[in-house]
Amino acid sequence: MRKLIEITTSVSVIAVIHAIFVFIQFEYLNIFNNTPQMAVFFIPAAVRVFSVIIFGYWAGLGVLIGTLIHDLYLHPTLLTNNEILFAICQQGVAVSLSLLVWALISRKITGLNNPTINFAQIDAFDILQMCVIQALLNSTTAHIFYMWSPSINMNFDWYNYAVMLVGDLTGAFFIFIIANIMFSLLKRTRFFPHKHYDDTMNNQ
Repeated sequence: MRKLIEITTSVSVIAVIHAIFVFIQFEYLNIFNNTPQMAVFFIPAAVRVFSVIIFGYWAGLGVLIGTLIHDLYLHPTLLTNNEILFAICQQGVAVSLSLLVWALISRKITGLNNPTINFAQIDAFDILQMCVIQALLNSTTAHIFYMWSPSINMNFDWYNYAVMLVGDLTGAFFIFIIANIMFSLLKRTRFFPHKHYDDTMNNQ
């Protein structure tokens, strides 16, 4: 029961955060949007990367629900019900599949059914690696959906593929850099006064 509550809470939090990030992207950052489907700077990619790192495969379900919330209520799409179902599944599956691929190639992750990440050894290169995996999988599966969807009817184009790939990479890694800077500042603010106090006491 406790495990079920934890999973439900995690999925709900991811869904809400992802829906908010997608809303911000299309409401306030639309200057970066190359088309209604892709952008050269896409911040929701950060939610996908970090949610799956922290919460595992269940993050895919959270992203799926978050996409559904956005597409049905925040920014309703003109897609058919079948297209919406395909679209949300595409994003959710791509997120969970990225963790599986990362677990297969990274030595800092053990297990495939329930990947265990050695957070003590994870560095910026590992995060970048995950960003690349997620960007590749999302861009590839998304373009499969765009070519299949009668409403979008988009032919495969290497330029558009590259735009989406770069957008996912820049969005995810930019948020990572900002979070890393804020964490470093927080550590300094928290620990430096104590160090100064200890030095003062020792000098006395």
